[in-house]
Amino acid sequence: MSDQTRCACPKCTCDVKDNAVEHNGELYCCQACATGHADGSKDCGHNCSCGE
Repeated sequence: MSDQTRCACPKCTCDVKDNAVEHNGELYCCQACATGHADGSKDCGHNCSCGE
């Protein structure tokens, strides 16, 4: 496995490493992405515009 992986959130452009959040076997850059932005958050805090 590579030490750098793209976040599994379809609209996210972030890469994840050791800080990845695992959810249903996928790796995400943050909890908001891992839950599909279910809490209404529009971005993951990594300067990208996923969740819109």
